[in-house]
Amino acid sequence: MNAPTHSAGRLVLVRHGQGSLGTDDYDRLSDIGWIQSQQLGHRLRADYGVFETVWLGSLKRHHQTVDGLEIESKRAVEPDLNEYTVDQLIGSALAQANALGLSVPDDSAFDNPKDYLETFLAWFPEVLAHWQSGGLTCEHNGHWDAFFERVTRPLSDWHGRVLAGETVVAVTSAGVISTMATHALDQSLAWQRHCNVSLYNASVTELSLKDGQWQLHKLNCIGHLEDPMHQTFA
Repeated sequence: MNAPTHSAGRLVLVRHGQGSLGTDDYDRLSDIGWIQSQQLGHRLRADYGVFETVWLGSLKRHHQTVDGLEIESKRAVEPDLNEYTVDQLIGSALAQANALGLSVPDDSAFDNPKDYLETFLAWFPEVLAHWQSGGLTCEHNGHWDAFFERVTRPLSDWHGRVLAGETVVAVTSAGVISTMATHALDQSLAWQRHCNVSLYNASVTELSLKDGQWQLHKLNCIGHLEDPMHQTFA
């Protein structure tokens, strides 16, 4: 095993491997998702060496990604790291589209979301903007402010761990990572929305502390995914 590239504490936010979009269960890794997770495991071992704990949400795709990493670290399951439910948010957006003045993709996109992924990635920030402003209500996902408060809550504990020199590795989802980074780096919600739909599966985002403040070292890194076929957004 290569020696880790640094010894200072780091917060490493990892997006899960590709899910099974277009099937009856998105919340499981595709064949590509498993390959991504294995390659990600090699990257994490090379960059950070042995870390005692890997944090993760309770979703199936989070656990399967950690399975694919093939690491010995113990798991700390934290439901605060769970993603909002995208299909429920989209369903609410469609039901309220006229009242919100929300543009809606053609029916063909909804019939085949896998082939129309670029359409949805371009459209979804508009849905998020309405949810974040309070215009879009979603009974299943609740209010944006509650989601924001929940997923940023672990940062307080992790701040202390990183300050003490610990490397904190967390496997979670794009909405969670983009929201955490937005809060930690004091970015705008517009930045969050762009980041949300730009994060690759099995990407690495790394933050550290300087004078007690979070700073960004890496964002959305996928150098370990050499095959372009393995560089996926959903």
